Amino acid sequence: SADFALQWFNNRIYAGTIRYAIQHRYAVIVAFIVLFLLVVSMPLTGAIRISFFPNIPGDTIRASLSMHSDVSYGQTHKALTLLEETARATDKKLLNGSDAQGIEHLQVTASGDQSGSLRIELASSAPYSANDFAQTWQRLAGTPEGVSSLRIRSARESIDALRVELRGSDNTVLDGAMDTFISKLGAVSAVRGIELSNSSTESRLVLKLNDQGRALGLSTNELASQIKGNFDGEVVQKYQRDNAEIEVRIGYPDSQQESPANILNTLITLTDGTRVPLSSVALLTQEDAQTRITRIDGKRSVYLSAEVDKDQMSSTEVVEYLKSAIEPEMNKRFPSVDLYYSGEAEEREETESSMIKMFAIAMLVIYGLLAIPLKSYSQPVIIMMAIPFGIVGALLGHWFNGIALGIFSLNGIIALSGVVVNDSLLLTSRFNELRQETKHLHKAISEACQSRLRAVLLTSITTFAGLIPILWETSRQAQVMVPAAVSLAYGILFATLITLILIPVLLMVQEDIKYLVKRVKAYVNDDNTELVSKTLD
Repeated sequence: SADFALQWFNNRIYAGTIRYAIQHRYAVIVAFIVLFLLVVSMPLTGAIRISFFPNIPGDTIRASLSMHSDVSYGQTHKALTLLEETARATDKKLLNGSDAQGIEHLQVTASGDQSGSLRIELASSAPYSANDFAQTWQRLAGTPEGVSSLRIRSARESIDALRVELRGSDNTVLDGAMDTFISKLGAVSAVRGIELSNSSTESRLVLKLNDQGRALGLSTNELASQIKGNFDGEVVQKYQRDNAEIEVRIGYPDSQQESPANILNTLITLTDGTRVPLSSVALLTQEDAQTRITRIDGKRSVYLSAEVDKDQMSSTEVVEYLKSAIEPEMNKRFPSVDLYYSGEAEEREETESSMIKMFAIAMLVIYGLLAIPLKSYSQPVIIMMAIPFGIVGALLGHWFNGIALGIFSLNGIIALSGVVVNDSLLLTSRFNELRQETKHLHKAISEACQSRLRAVLLTSITTFAGLIPILWETSRQAQVMVPAAVSLAYGILFATLITLILIPVLLMVQEDIKYLVKRVKAYVNDDNTELVSKTLD
């Protein structure tokens, strides 16, 4: 039976293991320290990938587009229709003749004359992922005519995966630096959907007074004033109606303001009262200008944002690559341009700082709760040694399951810290009880371990078994919980080994230290007694 098997394991195997571990306690401690260092180094060496904000698989894809400011609603509607057609084509291509359903719902929204969006929900039985759909759709859609920016996202991201800001005083140098940076960033296969902050432009007409206009006595200010009056209109009368002031303006009708040709035919009044066409006194040019210019600390700032395929590289890995491979060359070619990383990189720093503070507070609270009932300063530290080795188990669980370490994993590790101390507390409390009953130290430790073996194993195994359904869950909605469940399940499993082997060894080392301190005190007291005796003699 299971009870007989557990008794046999306890008496025949575990009892001997404990005796051996206690006899070679310092070698056991060294072995566990080496194991801890090896496993903790795995994320640093790349054996365990780090993706602080992992892509959360979903069944929704969103496409957002912005048109140039001079684009009409008709062109926006045409671009949205084209996007819808390419979405249908993407679905057909990915289904590859299959009878399965891909797109379940498709919604098109025009949020303004120059902006719109598409929202696609995939069927639960879709044979492809939302990420595959988004990447294929982006390639097929390209950049429709009149579109200033198009972003297609498949993940539930609230912040940009990658955001890089460039600042510089010289606009020409800054634009050149941005072009160079984009070309190098585009070579990174994991980066897609690059969007520029200065990509939104509008068409503007620039009037410049020519030599003939200056010869006729016109100034730039006078020319601008007359053009403004012609097109905005001039107030010729004001009157009251129902407590409201009504202005009467005279100006050109809208039909004469639609093209540069109409503007060039505008009549300008000279100083002698004669009127001449605008084209004879000014030069008209058309150029694209940015709709928004940002300056920080006196420097012009432009930034780009992009998505990251986290199956290839995490956002952290992309930023590290940019800093090591691209940024040194950028600093050499464009020394006056500064680079700043934000998006997930900035959010990660803030989140890590907050989590470290909360974790430290939790450790202090756990220590206090253990120290008060145990009436000891050292034993809470021994009990809490299960926490770092529980983290070892969590890391090994991520490595075994091929899961990247992220924010949800860290949440699981923090929760794990409050769980793994329970078994160690039970064993230590039992040891303290037996220590008061017997003076034989080895016997007290062995009996404490053997008497708590059943409780420790049952607690750990049942907890692990309860987490197995989450570990094996494959639905998109459950993927958020899997990293946290891995941290808890494997951390508890490994902490069981720590409780049954390392904690007894540390208790024995604690007694060694106590004995050593007593010997030192006795030696000091003996020296003082001998010194006093000699003085009296």
